[in-house]
Amino acid sequence: MLNINLGTILLGYFLHKMGINNEFKISVFVGNDNPYSCFWTLLAAKLFARDDGSSPLIGFNLSNSVNNETLELSAYIRNSFNFEKVVRLEHHIIETWKSIVRQPYDRRQELVELAPKVRNISAKHEGGNPEIDGTRDHPSDILDYFRSKEDIIDANDWDALLLNYMDRHDAVNTTARVLTENGISIIAARNLHHR
Repeated sequence: MLNINLGTILLGYFLHKMGINNEFKISVFVGNDNPYSCFWTLLAAKLFARDDGSSPLIGFNLSNSVNNETLELSAYIRNSFNFEKVVRLEHHIIETWKSIVRQPYDRRQELVELAPKVRNISAKHEGGNPEIDGTRDHPSDILDYFRSKEDIIDANDWDALLLNYMDRHDAVNTTARVLTENGISIIAARNLHHR
């Protein structure tokens, strides 16, 4: 489950502590943008962890405004709570072209510098490679995530969104290539989508 507000995050911690085997991630929309907010989030996860050290928090998207220093400090805090293998830090490397942050938004070089220092970090891709995405008739738009299928079909945007989706796969493959060329091993995420 992807959580976007503090109440459901707290509820997720409570449920896990009570014995329900739930897992959740924290969305970038929560806005954890500094080491202190990350400390509080991870402290709450530790307070409600089970005796075996498990936590329902498995993924933690930091705000798009963070830099490598913030991620390194957050990883330090995470490791202090023995959560390095439990909680994945999720960093947005490529963002959508419209409606969330200023483009172009390509943080691959930052990731190349960060990945050797911070374990269990994911490279999130919400848009295509900026040099391609910006040329599309319908560039990627975060607001498309919140549209109904019917609205997309009625607006005749289905093919455009499919192209955006395929561009995102190209961006993921570009990042994988850049990391590999820099001697950084990766593990591809599996089982993200169901047929």
